[in-house]
Amino acid sequence: MRGDGTVDLAVVGMTCRACEVRVGKALRGVPGVRHVDVSSARGRARVRTDADVPAERWATAVRRAGYELGVQRRPWLTRDGRVWRDVALAVGAVAVVAVAAGLLGVQEASAGWGASAMGGSLVLVVLLGLAAGVSTCMALVGGLVLAVSARHAQVRAAATTAGSGRGATTWHRLRPHVAFNAGRVVGFGVLGAALGAVGSAVRLSGGAVALVTVVVSLAMIAVGVQLTAVSPRLAGRIVALPEGLSRRLRLDERADGGYRDSRTAALGAATFLLPCGFTQAVQLYAISTGSPVRAGVVMALFALGTVPGLLAIGGLTALVPSRRPTTAPRFLRFAGVAVVAFAVVNLSGAATVLAPGLFGGLGPAAVSGTAAVSENVTLEGGVQVMRTTQVVDGYEPQLATVVAGTPVRWEIDSVAASCASALYAPDLGGGSAPVLLPPGVTTLEFTPERPGRLYYSCAMGMYTGAVDVIAP
Repeated sequence: MRGDGTVDLAVVGMTCRACEVRVGKALRGVPGVRHVDVSSARGRARVRTDADVPAERWATAVRRAGYELGVQRRPWLTRDGRVWRDVALAVGAVAVVAVAAGLLGVQEASAGWGASAMGGSLVLVVLLGLAAGVSTCMALVGGLVLAVSARHAQVRAAATTAGSGRGATTWHRLRPHVAFNAGRVVGFGVLGAALGAVGSAVRLSGGAVALVTVVVSLAMIAVGVQLTAVSPRLAGRIVALPEGLSRRLRLDERADGGYRDSRTAALGAATFLLPCGFTQAVQLYAISTGSPVRAGVVMALFALGTVPGLLAIGGLTALVPSRRPTTAPRFLRFAGVAVVAFAVVNLSGAATVLAPGLFGGLGPAAVSGTAAVSENVTLEGGVQVMRTTQVVDGYEPQLATVVAGTPVRWEIDSVAASCASALYAPDLGGGSAPVLLPPGVTTLEFTPERPGRLYYSCAMGMYTGAVDVIAP
């Protein structure tokens, strides 16, 4: 014991927040204890007491919680076969769903629901939100929702295991997700009205958007790995809420008063700033209205359209029976794999924006003087006119060829609002920020100076294209 009445106890066997809850509850039951701080990352429990407590009493309390005193050595990888079995099944399930969605064209079909939404009808704006909620934006916003809701379910399961009994009803389990989506709708309305008021807002550059995506994705991976429980050592080192903040957010068993909807709603509103082609396309329409009221209504209705998809994926974790000791951890492992999968999709898109051509897929570049310009390029008045159609699932044609040294007028005809509507083409006259394509033809101008390949993509890197520049 230290001179200030503080005892540091090394606890063996703790791997997660649930372990901290159980050990903390057991130690607080020892007479004379005033405060307990348990860290599974450090394998330690720090106890402040105003009385002399025999060492045997500490050991007994910890043992009743299912753990032992002593120095813990965590392996990098778990030896629990059940964990690896669940993770393998989850990987297989995610792969099957992804392949099935690709074969059935689910993403393209869902985006097509809102293909004409930018014509001005508020009902169609809702349909565009519905499409966004189940297609490309699901990878970023949906993955974030799943990460947050799975962590909430993990904490709820820990509290229930410790005997608090909170969160027993379906409403209490769904309440955070209802608050998140309500905050998203209201926040989109308020921020949309601001867009309508200013007419034109300062936008992040394409590189900055990609970096934001990387940061969000890495946070999602951290949560996902912790949920899978495949690495006891890494699970203890992954970023988690500090103890004081966790109490203030009412997320642990020591919090008094209950859950706060306002903080969850604020998180939902903040997703207005996350990079998503669908959201950016609707933001462009909101700006073009020139009316704060109409712009706010447009953005609020768009967010309302995303509610079914986001509520479904987040609500899955809310329905986990937290009182069953095996079902909740198993479901959370499945959720962890899904979160990591979403993050990988986001990271691949960000890599496409930050390092164009990294993954190839467009074939070899045509740079020889004998190559011909592509069929979508014509020479009019000494200017090369390159015509591209932006469709639901990208750009047609995906590859074009022009001649170096001659000005190019690039005409992009947007026929479907989708993630591809946010075009990032810094080398093709688009500037450093994504260009939001309204319905109809948008024109960009540039002059290729030397042979080579110039890349472009949507703001999230999901859809790509390139222009080969050949010598005269």
